[in-house]
Amino acid sequence: MNNVNAAHIRLSLLCYLATALVLFQQLPWLVVAVGAAAGWWRLRVVNGLASLPKPRWVKLLLVSLIALTLWLSRSAELFDKLVSLVMLGYSLKYIELHKRRDVEMFALTGLFLLAFSLVFSSQPLAALLVLIVAFMHLLLLLSLDVKLNLSWLKKLAVWMLAIAPLGLALFVVAPRLAPLWKMPTPSSAQTGLSDVVRPGDISQLIRSDKLVFRAEFSRPPPRDQLYWRAMVLDEFDGEQWTRSELTQKKHVVNNEQAPINQYQLLLEPANQAWLATLNPSELRGGGAEQVGDKSWQRSGESFPRQILSFNYLPHLNRESVAPEQLHLLTRVPSNISANVLQLSRQFSEGLDLNAGGYSEQVMTRLEQWFLSQSFSYTLSPPAYPGLAGIESFLLNQQAGFCVHYAQSAVVLARLQGIPARMVTGYLGGEWEQADQRLAVRNYDAHAWMEYWNEERWIRLDPTAWIAPDRVESNLQQSQATAEQWQNISGWGQRIWYTQGFNQLRLWLAQADYWWAKWVLNFDHKRQLSLFSQLLNWLPGTSLLMLTGGMLLSGVLISALLFVKPWLWRVPNKHVLALKWQLFLLARLKLHRSQGESFTDYLSRIESAAPKRYLPLKRAIQQYNQLRYHG
Repeated sequence: MNNVNAAHIRLSLLCYLATALVLFQQLPWLVVAVGAAAGWWRLRVVNGLASLPKPRWVKLLLVSLIALTLWLSRSAELFDKLVSLVMLGYSLKYIELHKRRDVEMFALTGLFLLAFSLVFSSQPLAALLVLIVAFMHLLLLLSLDVKLNLSWLKKLAVWMLAIAPLGLALFVVAPRLAPLWKMPTPSSAQTGLSDVVRPGDISQLIRSDKLVFRAEFSRPPPRDQLYWRAMVLDEFDGEQWTRSELTQKKHVVNNEQAPINQYQLLLEPANQAWLATLNPSELRGGGAEQVGDKSWQRSGESFPRQILSFNYLPHLNRESVAPEQLHLLTRVPSNISANVLQLSRQFSEGLDLNAGGYSEQVMTRLEQWFLSQSFSYTLSPPAYPGLAGIESFLLNQQAGFCVHYAQSAVVLARLQGIPARMVTGYLGGEWEQADQRLAVRNYDAHAWMEYWNEERWIRLDPTAWIAPDRVESNLQQSQATAEQWQNISGWGQRIWYTQGFNQLRLWLAQADYWWAKWVLNFDHKRQLSLFSQLLNWLPGTSLLMLTGGMLLSGVLISALLFVKPWLWRVPNKHVLALKWQLFLLARLKLHRSQGESFTDYLSRIESAAPKRYLPLKRAIQQYNQLRYHG
């Protein structure tokens, strides 16, 4: 079949629109509009309602559209621009969709675009949609050779189900080779936290329920230990908090303490290297490195979905910090307000800075002062810009989010000579499976402080003084914040997190977890781990037989699909009788000539081989009765 007909164009339009739907968020609107218009125009041409454009107009249109597409995607990443240009070529293919090879090129380009889409999203629902659209492109290729109907679709479904065991076996046992290159992490893969924090930044994150990571524990820790420490911010210029160079130097881990808990992080794609871990933790395996402030960063240049394993070491003994570094962590901007200075003095009044327990006594007084005031925890705090904002928060409005409490506590501690720093990360999470796996999302973002007590860094969460429910439960579950969170969330989130959808959310979370763990992250280490588990469950001979049986079953299924024995028909006995008589006569060199009727052949046999005449006549009569009279 050489020429393209209207049925091919209609099916290709469905393929195009489905592909555009998969990539819609990454494409300029112009590209999708061009493809839809070009497909509609090609359908009119095939139906004789329009004519082909002149070549010079095609060239002018091509150059103009390429320039316009690049201009519309000028702020996008290089990979996004590449996808837009390939999609434009996919759209303009309708202009020359004349013959079989054009349809083949169109379908193959669509399959490439679907593969590109998995870079932007590797969620199971996205992968399922890609699989469906890829199947549509394969149907387009198949339509070049056969007329598609319900019968053909049933056959395809049977073939795909039959070959699935072989595909599964090959996925499990085939060697998992390392990729030759790293795929780019899309610009949309943001996790929320930044290494530059202003007081209002984190309060904007709680509007998002985007998944940041999942954590799976050997033994779940208490809720009040679920502080996922991401970044230490120790420099404050009066407007924003940043990380100093000292915190970002590599740190050599040398822990001799036996781990009391082990956990795995299943990380979502991100553009930043930082990791949120329990503190202190020790890495098991590779994939990350620790820096000077004991926080962790991913190794490498791109940060896809991956699994990292850690030991949790909560009972850390003394730490060693250089005196000059501690001195830097007592600095505050020189133009801080006199009212804040006056307030801070009451927390150290009568105490000796060099005496033991000084920092604990100051922090205890600080807590008592906060509790004696009218502070409140709110998800929609007023704007508190700069140093004036600290004074306004502490002495006037006294309503804030976690960042405001952490920032103010750090500044007040530093004013009394206590080394202190602000920490950002996540608090808590949602248990997804029997207290073994925790999902942490953007709305779990949190900030707290750490202060030096002459021996080690102490974690202190000033928010817990005012809103202890925030430590014990999530924002949407806490009595103090549930209504506020619903008010600032979109209507979709409010519906999705109601009790009626809770079980569905957990089912989808379970599917996403297994997809990420056993498909996206099924590398050679996990493959060897699976084989090791199978060896523990099964003897070596049984495992070998199981693997060989799966492969043999796949080969047999493939052979059956090729031979198609279910299409074989058992010949009728009268047909077999006639073939037998013809075979016997052929041995006597009395072959039936091409085009010779049975009547003429029977007359020839009557004179040439009289003994074979009656058996042949009887066989022919029975065959004719079967053929023409049923």
